[in-house]
Amino acid sequence: MTGNTFVDVLLALVLGYLIWRISISVIRMLSTPPPEIDPDDVVRVDQDYRCTVCGAELTMTAVNLAEDNPPRHCREDMVPVWRP
Repeated sequence: MTGNTFVDVLLALVLGYLIWRISISVIRMLSTPPPEIDPDDVVRVDQDYRCTVCGAELTMTAVNLAEDNPPRHCREDMVPVWRP
């Protein structure tokens, strides 16, 4: 019966160590700030977008030139709305 207890303790220590390592790596990943944005890459715009899923509309007043993707809503890309 003492061998079974030793295996249980060893298993608990290994699982505890793995949980600790995964927790530390997740905390480090979440605490890393996003990269700095160059102010010269941000330009003024006046572009409207509409969500194709729910119909929500958004007006962009500034956009980063390095990111050419449209905004996302409902996990889908929004489509530009052209107003006269």
